[in-house]
Amino acid sequence: MHFEVEHVFDAPIELVEAAMFHPDYSSFLLERSDLLNSAALQSFEDDGLRIHRRVQVAPRPSFDRIGGKKVPAEWFEFIEDSTWDRRGRKLSFENIPITEQIASRLTSRGELTLEVLAPGKTKRRAHGEVKVRDLPLLVKPLTPLVEQMLAREAKRMFDAEAEVLRAFIASGRMRAPVVHA
Repeated sequence: MHFEVEHVFDAPIELVEAAMFHPDYSSFLLERSDLLNSAALQSFEDDGLRIHRRVQVAPRPSFDRIGGKKVPAEWFEFIEDSTWDRRGRKLSFENIPITEQIASRLTSRGELTLEVLAPGKTKRRAHGEVKVRDLPLLVKPLTPLVEQMLAREAKRMFDAEAEVLRAFIASGRMRAPVVHA
């Protein structure tokens, strides 16, 4: 299932970009949002043209059942493996589930781009795909429902994160729009 979500920020593109990768942003996000139980940076490599990072993420899911089946919270945990291309202002990401049982059945990937709308206004567009495969025979008919629920969850997380990013930009915690760790 494909999904797309857009957000507009009242800030120059350089500031939005810098905020997304600011070293204080993760802790700000954890403090200000009920989205996540935790987010831990595993690696951050910046070669000047691209940033590659891996972040272990434990979201707070908005649902705990699919049909009559209880869904453990750890099934939602993943590693965000992403690469930011500075020239194209595009983030390519794959969210790799931590639990092997889920990783073998779920693919979640996409792209996030920034573009200038007007001076001091930036549009962030995310589009992604959630694909579920190889479900057991008895629950296989639920595949489209599961994909819809996960795509809705991804959009909810992007929307909530955009609100926190706006607050981070407005907070004045950023000294300069420089992208580095």
